[in-house]
Amino acid sequence: MTQLTDTHDNADDGLQTLFKNLPGMAYRCLNLPHWPMSFVSEGCEALCGYSSQELETQSILWGDFTHRHDVAEVDRQVREAATCDQPFEVEYRIVPRLGPNKWVWERGRVVGRSADGTAIIEGFITDITSLRNAELMVNEQRAQLAHVERLNTLGEMTAAIAHELNQPLTAIAMYSKSANLLAQQGQYNKLLEVMEKVTQQSHRAGAVIERMQAMSYQTSHQKDQVNPTQLLREIKDLAQIEAQVRHFTIDLKLPAHLPLISCDPIQIQQVILNLLRNGMQAMQTNQCVPGSAIELSAIVEQQQLWITVADQGTGIEDSMKETLFLAFSSNKHTGKAAGMGLGLTIGKAIIEAHGGRLNYRNLASVGTSGAEFFFNLSLDAQETI
Repeated sequence: MTQLTDTHDNADDGLQTLFKNLPGMAYRCLNLPHWPMSFVSEGCEALCGYSSQELETQSILWGDFTHRHDVAEVDRQVREAATCDQPFEVEYRIVPRLGPNKWVWERGRVVGRSADGTAIIEGFITDITSLRNAELMVNEQRAQLAHVERLNTLGEMTAAIAHELNQPLTAIAMYSKSANLLAQQGQYNKLLEVMEKVTQQSHRAGAVIERMQAMSYQTSHQKDQVNPTQLLREIKDLAQIEAQVRHFTIDLKLPAHLPLISCDPIQIQQVILNLLRNGMQAMQTNQCVPGSAIELSAIVEQQQLWITVADQGTGIEDSMKETLFLAFSSNKHTGKAAGMGLGLTIGKAIIEAHGGRLNYRNLASVGTSGAEFFFNLSLDAQETI
């Protein structure tokens, strides 16, 4: 009997030693509002600034210092898991007794139920603030690099943009002179018609500038609910400027209805614009005849929105397969020497940050020249628009 007691005591001592060495805290609680604790390991004080005694006597509850913007979502996830007797993992913020807020990672599971059926949960919570900060820094650096590449893209498009703006501005100047002459001659009935044309041309010029401004914005990491049909039409309008200068067309193929997606629209448009420009440059290198079309299309398959850009260039050389998406690599797809060599690299990073994947295939396998690049985005809702 003495030996059993010694063994039990040694096990408890070993468990306490393990808890002390863990970079976080173990706990046992009831699945009730704000999670009243019946046991917490000593690591809780380093984690949140409150002692194990304070939490075990429930003079303060864990949910009392869970960040007010996170507590409802944490409660929802824990309750859903507890109802199904499933383990759960959740990340959220806490407000320690002293110091700045912390990000924590928690994993727990139901180990039993009390007499009234309330789930008893055991789990572990640890500080992931440094990891979150590192992720934020990486995201900020990627966003800065993407912003620089967007500005570089617009810089390369300067000639095309100037050409597109010159047309409505020239028309405005001509219509204004005509309006002045008509006013001097007292032909006011024709004057109204000319002024309406001035208004139309000014709107045309304004639309070009608006699309340029949208692409030059420094975006946040927030995702919006986006209509992909509208997004693709807007980027076609912007890319159409360069297509006209190169004497190509953009063939936009969309189904009648597309579901909503959750994304950063400026970043996704940046990826598509880069693919369209690469494709048109490849077509120019391949000496495609004027009027040749580059295709921009979208379909829905298996709860994913797939966006594809298919050109009539020379395709991707085998030697480029391993380096095509690497920064500063020579792009034999487009045949251009100018640029930063970051477009596909940044595009790949943007799509992967959205949970998708950017890839390509040569079209020689389907009996035509060129290449198509494609990527997927998860649907945000089942409702179509």
